[in-house]
Amino acid sequence: MKGRILFKVGKLCIFLAVANLPFMTVAQLIGMDTFLDSFQHPDAYQYMKNDNASNTDVKACFLILQTPTIQDFIVQNGDTILYRTNEGSVRCEPVLQIQLLHGTTVYYTAIPTEDDIKGPIYDNQVLGKVTGIVDDNLWNALSLQLWDFSIKNLNAVTLFTNP
Repeated sequence: MKGRILFKVGKLCIFLAVANLPFMTVAQLIGMDTFLDSFQHPDAYQYMKNDNASNTDVKACFLILQTPTIQDFIVQNGDTILYRTNEGSVRCEPVLQIQLLHGTTVYYTAIPTEDDIKGPIYDNQVLGKVTGIVDDNLWNALSLQLWDFSIKNLNAVTLFTNP
């Protein structure tokens, strides 16, 4: 009887570990602070494949974005932003300068391998700030999909934050 209970407890522990592996993976990939914040502000985080943006350093990856939907959204020099150009294309580049132009914050970006400075980029053109770059493989794709589903559809904030 004692052996059966230990066997069932062992199976339960293995199940819980396997069920939480995608969340542990995402927490490791994007950082625990971002992971927990994503449950408090689910609309502020999303991921996308880099096929939709040009000029990323890695070939196949997912970009983790913090979107400008919360008050805590701040872009600083050196941050990489995803933005829509005036021509309608989407670009992903680091911020080189931030200036005030006629009372409006504007950003100037540059690709590290080029001397061409692009801008001004206005706040309404910024789609998000890149908070992480994740390799494109089956496990990461599955983990990110489960994370995205959880933050958007489950009330998991009660599990990860203090009441």
